[in-house]
Amino acid sequence: MGLEQLWQLQEIDLAIKALEEEEEHTPLRQELQTATEKVERLRAELAGDEEALKNQRKRLKKLEMDLQQNSDNRAALRKRLYGGEVSNVRELEQMEVKLGLLEKEQQAQEDEALELMEAIESGDAELRGKAARLKEEENNRRIKETELDEALKRIAAGLEQLRRQREELAARIEPRLMERYQLLAQKHGGQALARVAEDICGGCGVLISSAQRGFLYNPEALVYCESCGRLLVKLSDHDQTG
Repeated sequence: MGLEQLWQLQEIDLAIKALEEEEEHTPLRQELQTATEKVERLRAELAGDEEALKNQRKRLKKLEMDLQQNSDNRAALRKRLYGGEVSNVRELEQMEVKLGLLEKEQQAQEDEALELMEAIESGDAELRGKAARLKEEENNRRIKETELDEALKRIAAGLEQLRRQREELAARIEPRLMERYQLLAQKHGGQALARVAEDICGGCGVLISSAQRGFLYNPEALVYCESCGRLLVKLSDHDQTG
């Protein structure tokens, strides 16, 4: 009966180990991390785009003011040029040159303003698209966070139940068997016992000797595999699914 209890204990310990590994290495952690990084990247891009649009709008406003100033300067210059106030030929020529320069400056300013308006319109559309994508990615991140939280709660509940079962079972096992089990489990990666099926060690797959087979039916005997050193157990029929 002691070996069957040890086998049950091993099954519980292996289940605990599997859940602990799932808790540590669940792919949901990486999925959440990826979703978080995507959200952060989109937020940074959005902030950069908003700042760029802000600067473009400031530049456009400055151009509009410059265009108004240019228009005022040209109007004043034309008034002097054609109003008869100035009669000096050289001065009139200089005023015509300056008027031509102002007109060229106006054209350059208007071209730049037009490019800025187109860029702002395009930027606004791109900004709305990124804002929509950010909303989707934030929602996806919340879903991933919920999935991870639910998975961790499920694992925690499973571990709590298994650890309680282990504690109850371990209390019924003889100390000498527990000590032997712990030593072998440490040596064999948690698999201290190997089940015998059709006279073959379930741990290493080696056929056990005829001398050992007889001892397997003695509940007081501790039989070890001559190949791998695991403690052999011959389970009763109702325990074969373990």
